[in-house]
Amino acid sequence: MNNSVPVQRDPGYLGAMIARILTLALLAAAAPLAAAEGVASLAGVSDEETVIHSGRIEQFQRGKGDVVFLRDRENKWYRVALNAGCLKGASEIQTMAFQTDGVSGRIDRMTKVNLYDGGRRLCLIDSIRRSEAPPQVDSKSRVTLD
Repeated sequence: MNNSVPVQRDPGYLGAMIARILTLALLAAAAPLAAAEGVASLAGVSDEETVIHSGRIEQFQRGKGDVVFLRDRENKWYRVALNAGCLKGASEIQTMAFQTDGVSGRIDRMTKVNLYDGGRRLCLIDSIRRSEAPPQVDSKSRVTLD
């Protein structure tokens, strides 16, 4: 003999559950955007991520920590943050080489960076943002090396 009692749910239960799930999904999707907005603005540096379309680097300058400044063939400067600790212990970068995907040669966050400072280091790009020339190139630059 089956003594189970059928469970009856409030008709609004399903709607409330769907609303909760959608709310959680929207919050999860918005979290990276909120984190990106929390990035501190830097003088002389764009707040927006970008790519280096020309793919050819003419000059580079080292910033502080894991930051380098790159000038492309169109004379545009970029502030590039490499993965944390990549430049730790690097004394002087002699050469940089970029491993790009595809035929366009554009440099983006998927590009691998080979640095030569007496040895070889493989770095990843965390961020690329347009920048004014760094102070090593332009003494009147608003850019800090951070």
